[in-house]
Order: sequence, then structure tokens, then C-alpha cells
Amino acid sequence: MAIWKMYLLTIIEIILSLVVGFLLTDNVLKKVYESAGIRFIGNVWVVWFGLSFMLFGLYTIVLSFFVSKENQLLKERLTSKTFWVLVIAATVGVFIPFFIGEIPF
Repeated sequence: MAIWKMYLLTIIEIILSLVVGFLLTDNVLKKVYESAGIRFIGNVWVVWFGLSFMLFGLYTIVLSFFVSKENQLLKERLTSKTFWVLVIAATVGVFIPFFIGEIPF
């Protein structure tokens, strides 16, 4: 039963990351892109998901400093190669428009 509570908490964390990522994309990142001369059109959802997963990865890293090392789900998340590949890909997806001058996807 305890494992289901941990999975439910993880799902809530992901949903909150998506909500916060959407709000930051729409209110902050849009202005940052436009001030850099990047039109905020196209596949903006890719930037939204990238920012959301980047926030989720940052949240996981910060949480790992405060939560007990015996938390199995957190431990597995931090040692997962897939998790780190997705965090790196999300970071690239958010910052690549600054280098190419548009949202490419």
C-alpha cells in the first residue's frame, strides 16, 4: 500500500510540474524569447514540456538532498539513465532557440 502512495505522489509531482511549467512558459519564457528576438510561435508545446521536465528534474535533485536516502522511488529515479537523458534533452529543447533564433521543432 505504501508503494501506491509513493506512485500517487510522483504523479502529483509530475502534474504540478506541468502546471508550473505552463505558467512559466506562458508568462516568463514567452517574454524572454521575445526580448531575444525569437518569435513565440510554432511548436511551443515542446518548449512547455521541456521546461516542465527540466523543473521536474531540478525538483528531484533538490528533493534528494532533503529526503532520506531510503526512498526507493527517488533513488531509482536519480540512478536512471533515461531520467538524465530526458533532463538533458529538455534543457537543450528550452535553450536551443537562443542559439538558432527560432523555436525549431
